Amino acid sequence: MPLIDALPHQPPMRLVEEIVDIQYGESCTGRRVAKASDFYFQGHFPDQPVVPAVILIELLAQTGGLAAAAPPPGSTAPPLQLRVAAVGPFKFPAAAGAGQTLEAVANVAGRMGGLIKIEGSVTADGVIVATGSLTLAGVG
Repeated sequence: MPLIDALPHQPPMRLVEEIVDIQYGESCTGRRVAKASDFYFQGHFPDQPVVPAVILIELLAQTGGLAAAAPPPGSTAPPLQLRVAAVGPFKFPAAAGAGQTLEAVANVAGRMGGLIKIEGSVTADGVIVATGSLTLAGVG
C-alpha cells in the first residue's frame, strides 16, 4: 500500500499529494500544488483566489496524521484512524494562492492517552502562511 493511502481521505479532501519526508511517529513533510481548479478556490475569492485558512489547517492535520499514525514499511498493522479534536492557536502571517507549492511540516509534540498534539507550519513557495498546533484523537 502506498504510504499516502494511509490517509482515510479521498479526493477532493485528500490534500496531501506527495510525502517529502517521514520519521514514523515523529514528523512528516507533505506537499501539494494549489491549482486554480481546486474546489476551495470557488468563491474564495473570484478575482484573487486565496487558499482558505481552514484548508491550510487541514493540510497540516493530514500531514500530522501521517507522522503520528502511518504504519512503517513492512508493517501489516492498519493505520490509526484519527480526527481533529482541537485546533489552535494558529497564525496566518501571509496568504497562499493558486499555482503555489504548499508544504506542511508536522511534528508530533506529545501524546496523552488517545490524544496526539501536532505542531507545525505550512509554507507557500517557501513563505510561511500558517503556523500553529492541533490535537488529533483516535476514532472509535
